[in-house]
Amino acid sequence: MANVQKYTMSAVGSMLRHYSRAPDDGVERSNKTIDPDRTHLNYNLAADLHPEQSQKEYLENRLSEVKHLDYRKRTNINVLCDWVVTLPDNVPPEREKEFFKNVYDFLCERYGKENVISAYVHLDETTPHIHFAFVPVVKDEDETERLCAKECISRYELQRFHPDLQKYCEEKMEQDVAILNGATVGGNLTINELKLESALKEITEIQAQKKGIEAARPIET
Repeated sequence: MANVQKYTMSAVGSMLRHYSRAPDDGVERSNKTIDPDRTHLNYNLAADLHPEQSQKEYLENRLSEVKHLDYRKRTNINVLCDWVVTLPDNVPPEREKEFFKNVYDFLCERYGKENVISAYVHLDETTPHIHFAFVPVVKDEDETERLCAKECISRYELQRFHPDLQKYCEEKMEQDVAILNGATVGGNLTINELKLESALKEITEIQAQKKGIEAARPIET
């Protein structure tokens, strides 16, 4: 399954540190699912794209090349997008690297290699996944490049993303790849939407259990 998030410049620093975390970096993390003993297994598929620049340096350089509003004054402007794609249950562990490489190639073709900030695969959390971080750039008819997360990650894009990615990976790997599921068949849900959906489901289950308990309670006479 895949989810996308958009970030303003104020959130960029913490996200870039999250992507590129290293063992014994001295950072105390609130995410308790991270196993520091496995952090050394993480890797960046985009490491060769701009080896002489940090993620932040490349982001700022790319922003200087495209049209945009002043994100220093307009703090609601999204300058970074992040697709998080998890390893499907039916992809065997021995094909994990192959799967993530195909996801990376698909995303590079879709959003442009020149816009890629990093593509870290995290193996130190509960489920292996890739963070594909990129600058949301669109091209106008005159080939002018422009920063616009809303157009880059449009509703149509969210509807097409999962089926397109699944088709691409299945053709490359010649096996079923279960990217589509109940949460994605009708279009993509963001991380916040999935959290809300999960919370509502939990509330519904608690209410159902409560009703069951009340129904089973003996009637006092």
